[in-house]
Amino acid sequence: MPRQETADERARRKARNRRIVVSFFAFIGLVAVLESPLARVRHIRVSGNTTVPMAQIVAASGVAYGESLWAVNRRRAAMAVVAKVPMVDRAAIDVSWPSGTVSIQVHERDVVAVYAARNGFYELMSNGYVYQKIASAAGLSYPILTGQEPVLYVHQMASAAVSSVCHQLAQVPASEVNHVSEIQVNGDGTVTLYLDNDFEVLADVADLRGAMAAIGPAVDYFVAKGYRPGLIDLTGPPPYRYTPFSSLPGATAKASGASSQGALNGGTSSTAVSHP
Repeated sequence: MPRQETADERARRKARNRRIVVSFFAFIGLVAVLESPLARVRHIRVSGNTTVPMAQIVAASGVAYGESLWAVNRRRAAMAVVAKVPMVDRAAIDVSWPSGTVSIQVHERDVVAVYAARNGFYELMSNGYVYQKIASAAGLSYPILTGQEPVLYVHQMASAAVSSVCHQLAQVPASEVNHVSEIQVNGDGTVTLYLDNDFEVLADVADLRGAMAAIGPAVDYFVAKGYRPGLIDLTGPPPYRYTPFSSLPGATAKASGASSQGALNGGTSSTAVSHP
């Protein structure tokens, strides 16, 4: 004769059966939610773009209309936009469940310089990306870059040295860039900066940002001491070395204004002086 269930056993069995039934319907409900059109991407919005087309940003993100909102990996999509669209500096993704909307907010890079190549003038973004070719650099507020790249191509990256210069220029205050008319990338890890006051500055590519901050005080110091325009070497720590144009190899008529500087230097071709 079968053993009769006790009241406690019967209660536990009923509770277990209820849990199974509840779990089953919860699973069915979850599947229904996941497969429901309400849980799909119904709208994609892009903001912050002024030059990059919306379609290009959406394609780079990998987000597609009709895919499950659960499948949208916001961090991965944002990283994909930055990696695939050179003109985008950063991106953020937001998902709105009630409306089924994926919002992509981007921040585009700024133009920081104009490269003078043999085949024309090109605007460069802050990462060294060649944005577009322009007719002339006249009237622009960006410094002109020259260097070892005679030819550039739109929508490609410039060399590592030029890209490094662009990256650092984006971090320099406008007040420190405004007095620089041209930056020549020398190809040996240094750059020559041509200033509006006719001074020239030699600096390391890797420390261009620091050199830009030191230019003003260094030039002011030499001017206060009576030095005429010449070359100031900022490739090392102070004291910075000054050389008159007349003493530089291959000096041209441009240096005639500094030819009398030897008297200020006590007859020497250069002098090392630290500024306060």
